[in-house]
Amino acid sequence: MSTLLLLIMPACAIVLAWWSIEHRYRRPLKQMIARIDALGGASNPERLPPGQTMHGSLADRLAQRVDHLCAANCELQEQAIKDPLTGLGNRRLLEQRLDIALPLSRRWLHAVSALVIDVDHFKEYNDLYGHQAGDECLVEIANVLRDTFRRETDIVVRLGGEEFLVVLLDADEEEAVRLAEAMRGMLQAVGIEHEASSVTDVVTVSIGVAVTRSGEPASLDDIIATADAGLYECKETGRNRVISRTVTRTDREETSAMA
Repeated sequence: MSTLLLLIMPACAIVLAWWSIEHRYRRPLKQMIARIDALGGASNPERLPPGQTMHGSLADRLAQRVDHLCAANCELQEQAIKDPLTGLGNRRLLEQRLDIALPLSRRWLHAVSALVIDVDHFKEYNDLYGHQAGDECLVEIANVLRDTFRRETDIVVRLGGEEFLVVLLDADEEEAVRLAEAMRGMLQAVGIEHEASSVTDVVTVSIGVAVTRSGEPASLDDIIATADAGLYECKETGRNRVISRTVTRTDREETSAMA
């Protein structure tokens, strides 16, 4: 009898261990895989090839599903900071980058310049050529912006409609105006027809430039307000030009009054 018990006890221990592993590990893991498969769109999982263990298969599939979900999440995050039409950044990207860049620029006593770029008579362009042509025009302008502002630190975004914003870190007024004029001239040279423009017969832009004094504090709203004030002056004096201003505390109030 004792001999029989000695033989049975190891067998029982093995059964109990198997049951514990099945219920505590394998079954939850298989359920997790099934849920991940459902999220990832997988169906009809393949049978294990000869020599491959269930543990290895589940671990591999789990790793693959996690990689798939991580890639999908990264893609969603990327889409959240990009303008869907032009592929440029959007306001969210701008705020994320500047939350870090502006304090560092003040600490390092670097000037920050911003360009607000507006397409001249874009409403008239849409009215004459249609919204599809208007979208194609904006995409072409985005391409010119990419060709002009190539530094890794340059932040190029579409604010909305026909308005774009470029932020140049560690760039003084001379450099900012030079690049703004280069972009304006490059777009005009592309020669996108615009017969409804009162400026010329091709698409042009007006650019307001704002420049901070090295090391002086300035918020994103202050910088944009100053650039907007320069842009307003461009429109008042004939469009298709660049006007720069230094960031001051009163620019936001002036811009609000203009609106």
